[in-house]
Amino acid sequence: MDTSTVVWIVIAVAVIALLVVVAMMANKKKQERNRAQAAELRDKAADKATELQRREAMAKETEAKAAAARAEAERKAAEAQRLEAEAQDRANMAAQHREEHQEHLRKADALDPDVKHAAPTTAPEGSHAGTTDGHTADTHGTHAAEPHETQRIETTEQSGGSHRA
Repeated sequence: MDTSTVVWIVIAVAVIALLVVVAMMANKKKQERNRAQAAELRDKAADKATELQRREAMAKETEAKAAAARAEAERKAAEAQRLEAEAQDRANMAAQHREEHQEHLRKADALDPDVKHAAPTTAPEGSHAGTTDGHTADTHGTHAAEPHETQRIETTEQSGGSHRA
């Protein structure tokens, strides 16, 4: 081997060594960049995790409010059912009392020799029981007149019936 070949071999080895060193340094820089980028991504993920926890907490809070509203609506529905049942019971009791009242009036009319017509039967709700011309026959809760009062029976041709004055 002559000296020029040896020089070329040394230059080639030096160039290869230089390329290896440059490649290693580039690789090291790339790793540093990757580490920095990974750290940045982790920081962003940590920030997003906090935001995610906040949003999840808001979602749970809203869900709890919805459950409370649903429970309140169910409570109010149950209360409405209870009140409807109570109203029905009271309406039934009122109808029963109305029928008893009408029965008492019929008995009183049957006993009273001055009455020329029977007491009306139970009137439908909203109408005036004991009326023949739209005026109530009893305004004080008693059907027959007191013994010291005079009682007068009038016949009206328009209404076709009679009423107490």
